[in-house]
Amino acid sequence: MATDYEYNITVEEAFHFLHDVLQMECTEAWIKANKVSFLGEFIKGMLYHIPFQTISGIAIPDGKRQLPSAADIKTDIFSKLGGLCYQINLFCWMLLRALGFDTRLLTSDVFGQKDYHIGIIIIGLTGWSSKHLLEVGSSYPSRRLIPLDFEHCSPEYFDSYMKYRFVRRGEGTVIFQHKINTVSSLARKHPEYIEGEWFSYIFYNIERYFSVPHFNSTMTSTMTVVNEDESALTSLRCTAYPNGRLVCIKDSKLMLEDEGQEVQYSYFRSRDDFLEAFQRYFPQFTESMIRAAMKNIQFKLP
Repeated sequence: MATDYEYNITVEEAFHFLHDVLQMECTEAWIKANKVSFLGEFIKGMLYHIPFQTISGIAIPDGKRQLPSAADIKTDIFSKLGGLCYQINLFCWMLLRALGFDTRLLTSDVFGQKDYHIGIIIIGLTGWSSKHLLEVGSSYPSRRLIPLDFEHCSPEYFDSYMKYRFVRRGEGTVIFQHKINTVSSLARKHPEYIEGEWFSYIFYNIERYFSVPHFNSTMTSTMTVVNEDESALTSLRCTAYPNGRLVCIKDSKLMLEDEGQEVQYSYFRSRDDFLEAFQRYFPQFTESMIRAAMKNIQFKLP
């Protein structure tokens, strides 16, 4: 069984990633001068360059999928393939630890599924007991560093088309909530999580921290076993935020955020349209990988 010790990157690898992949400059001095400002730009860089996506997992034939190793995760993130929360958030945890941040892994529940999502918390950033949530491994991420010093409810955050907040619920639980119109399709599928104009998306346990092996069982199931009720191996999705605007391919649909912060929808008319959209918006994916994913999922247009 893998241990946390295996999940590490060197300081040199960390700065290489920041400079060459995220295209951030003067990062070493930046971290020393203002850690909060650095992390804000790091979040923007991750959401710009590293997509949340299901393509690479679906492209692997049934029976041959396995939980990515630390080496697999590094390869996928450095090559801008991205992945699910397992790859993206674990990589951020590794990188930030290499840079000297006190970063912990959180267990998170999604729609009643325990340990379904890996979260990240940063300790002691603005004071010895401060806690900040960093969330870039989701199709609906928070677009900024979230201080968890609020008593009952955080401020409402407005990031382009997304409106969201965080609320405390019971002992040690913080819920990531979106306005219903931000996640309307999810809200329709899970009406039991609607509270007025808000939809409860992820439930973080912010008082308990875990090592990587804690997530092995749940994440192995998510990433290797086809479940029609989950999107990881049943829906072709790829999402990023270049220049802070949503670009999303979701099966037969293309979603693009315009200058007015409105999401425009269009539909692919052919399989060639689908391939051309990847070539234009996500060129890091090879045509062979996309075709394999389309074949394995028996991709069809409406």
